[in-house]
Amino acid sequence: MTETHEHEPEIIGENPDGTPVLRCNRCGKPITPETAVLTPTGYRCQDCIRQQQKVFDNTKGLDLLIGFLISGIISFAGSWFVPRFGFFTLLIAPGIGALIFNAVRIAVKRRRSKALNSAILAGALIGSLPMLVPQMLNVITMSSELLSVIGNLTPLIWRVVYTVLVATTAYAQTKGIRL
Repeated sequence: MTETHEHEPEIIGENPDGTPVLRCNRCGKPITPETAVLTPTGYRCQDCIRQQQKVFDNTKGLDLLIGFLISGIISFAGSWFVPRFGFFTLLIAPGIGALIFNAVRIAVKRRRSKALNSAILAGALIGSLPMLVPQMLNVITMSSELLSVIGNLTPLIWRVVYTVLVATTAYAQTKGIRL
């Protein structure tokens, strides 16, 4: 008698084409390797995975608005200082992204959902735009004086770098990626 481990698939037979038929380790429903989802505890059917994910989506009514506003305000405040940071934007922006995540997490009492993750990303992006867009318009409308354009291009580059880093760091934190 062979011993099967919990994370190994339980093969219960074969389809006519020779592919094995597995059994979901949660509900016992037959599944094929193409539809099976590997979890840390074994193979599960897609229905069980959907039910499991619903448990983790527990935000309440205003959580999305709170997450959006907090991430937007913090992102805006950080973008205000970007021209003074210069190169250090590469170090400071990820810290501001982490601050956004932690502030939202505290404000919504650690509730979470995919929609909240998206609200945090949108807030971080939109919060940095009031300082970025005028700078972009300034560079676009510049006359053909090369030195003037280059002088205004450096702060614009740092604002773009800030926007990308703060938004992606905040979003990565919501997805469980730790830096």
